[in-house]
Formats: sequence, structure tokens, C-alpha cells
Amino acid sequence: MKSLYFKVGILGSGQLGRMFTQSACNIGIEVSVYSPEKDSPAAKSGAKEYTGEYTNFELLEKFLENQNALSFEFENIPSSTLDFLINYQTKQNIKIYPNPRCVQIAQNRKLEKNFFKEIGLLVTNFFVIESLEDLQKLPKDWKFPSILKTNLFGYDGKGQWKVNSVLDIETILHEQKSFDHILEEIVPFEKEISVIGVRFSNGQIFCYPPAENIHTNHILDISIYPANISESLKQKAIRYTTKLLESLNYVGVLGLEMFVVEDELYCNEFAPRPHNSGHFTMNACRYSQFDMQAFTLLGVVPSFDFSFQPTVMKNIIGESFFQNKQILTNYLYNPNYHIYLYQKAEARKGRKMGHINYLGSFENSKFPIGTDWKV
Repeated sequence: MKSLYFKVGILGSGQLGRMFTQSACNIGIEVSVYSPEKDSPAAKSGAKEYTGEYTNFELLEKFLENQNALSFEFENIPSSTLDFLINYQTKQNIKIYPNPRCVQIAQNRKLEKNFFKEIGLLVTNFFVIESLEDLQKLPKDWKFPSILKTNLFGYDGKGQWKVNSVLDIETILHEQKSFDHILEEIVPFEKEISVIGVRFSNGQIFCYPPAENIHTNHILDISIYPANISESLKQKAIRYTTKLLESLNYVGVLGLEMFVVEDELYCNEFAPRPHNSGHFTMNACRYSQFDMQAFTLLGVVPSFDFSFQPTVMKNIIGESFFQNKQILTNYLYNPNYHIYLYQKAEARKGRKMGHINYLGSFENSKFPIGTDWKV
């Protein structure tokens, strides 16, 4: 008998898969996740769990046979797996949103920066390093200090170093297994903002207004909605995000990070999935970014005429939040705070363990900067 449920598969099974599962289950979607991880956060929220390596194509094909649609929880998926999905999609009747080509661009800093430039979006100066000999071609007017980054699979400050000279770069590269990096000039930005954009299969686009982001140790700490920027910058950020969605022929949810430099915006990177800085949408408005991800997979376009409440999102990182139960109790007692814990088995330094949304201003939220939680 054919299932009455619409079945969605997700590659990845962490907190983003968990929150998608919770949204999707609320409207009757059956969710399955595939990853190397057992007893994952997504599985603990009701997703059916398939465990296997992303390059085990036999297991992956069995997983896909049971799905009506597929999406992604993160972009750090082997390129060979993305190629497999592209070929599989052409042979089988399954929707894969976003297109795996978009994921390949997002996970590769060189492709991403060049794509931004091709469609007319500003980026900081960058230089590709694929061998030590490439350093000899570095422009003489290159500005230090700069940021050296691995080209693939970097996030939350991993795989990047601040460098003050060519000698610094050489020292770091000699310790790496391969030469596949980019060097970026540091942008003297005033603040970082991000926009969560949604594009449906019929071409309709919706963008959440920009949020303002504060980082600690290269990890997103706090997102404040609405961002404290001019109306012209707000509209420019939405135009940039719309341009990106259209140029990629994208279907699904993405997050675009931008640096504010006076009256201009420099695009930093995009995530081909719901984004940490978009968690404010879970309480600020009618439909969250995870609801929107589900709608794009269903092919359902909701009404966009919903209003937003000022909201502050605070990441819970590491173990300090859990060291005194009174901290959790204090937030539970106030109805303006909404707590989301990810049910990860182990709290590690720098690991995202949950987040809290506060309905109101940043000043009234009394959130600490960093991980120094107070009772």
C-alpha cells in the first residue's frame, strides 16, 4: 500500500535536522535522516535514523528509495556524494532541494567567491593558493594582516588563521596535508548581518529582514533582530539575497552573511540550508525558517503577510550553561524566553548545545556576551 505521508530525507542529523524534523512533523511530514552518527539530535526528535558513511552509495540509495524529497542539514558533504545525487536525481522521481550543485559552490570558498563576483555582489579581496609557488604571485600591494582559510569544509573558525606576512603563510602551509587555500584581506566592517532567503519551485521568493550577528571566538554568539542598520542597507541586503537565489536557480532556504562597511555590503559566505542566525524566526514570526524549508519541499507557498517581533537569539555553547541548574530555571520562569536544547550527548568546548530566543530588545534580554553565564 502506498504511504499516505509525504516523506522527506535529510542528509545530516544534528540540531538543524532536529529543528526541521520538529517543524515537518507538525504538518504531517515523515522525516528520515542519514549520517554516520547514531542516536543523533534529529533522531531524538522523531526522525527515522539511517546510519552510514556519505560515500556508501549502496546504503544511500536504499535510503533515497524511501523518500519523496531530499534536503540538506549541512554542506560539508563529499563532492563525490553530491555527484552521485545529481545522477540519481536524473534517473529517479525525487526532488532534491537545493540542487547539489549549489551545495558544491557553498562548500568551496573559491567557487563561492567567484560566483559572488560573477553576479555582481561585492566580496573582499582574495587570492587562491594551490601551491607554495603561488605565493610568488601575491600582489605587492597585498594588505596584511589577512586571513588564511582552507578552501573546503571550514566553519565556526575552523581551518583559518590570521597571518601577518608571507612567512606566516609558508609556516602554516608546511604543516598542511594539501595546498588548497585562499587568502582574504580583512574587511574593516562595522557589523555583520545576515539574511535568510527562501525560493520556491515556482520562482517566488521571500526574505526575512536582516539580523545583526555578534561572534565570540569565531562562533556565532548572538543574533539580534531587527539589525540596527539603515532602511537602504536593509533593502540592499534583501536585493543581494534575492539576486543570489535567482542566479543559483535555488529552491529551498539559504543564509547569506554580509559585512557592513559604511553604505556598502560585502558578501562573506552563504549556507545552502537554514542558518544559525535565522533561529530568531522560530519565535519572531508565524513561520520559521524550518517551516519554510518544509514548504519548499512540499511545493506549498504560504502567505507572506506576517509581522515580526523584535527577537534576540543566544547560542548555548559548551558546558558552562549546564553547570548550574538555577541558570536554566531562571530562563524557564520568564515567558519571554524560549529555550531549545539539542540533546547532544556530550558538551564540548565550542560545541553548540542549544539556543535561547528572547522576545524583546538585546538590552532587556540581559544575555551575556560569550559563555560566562550568571545565575
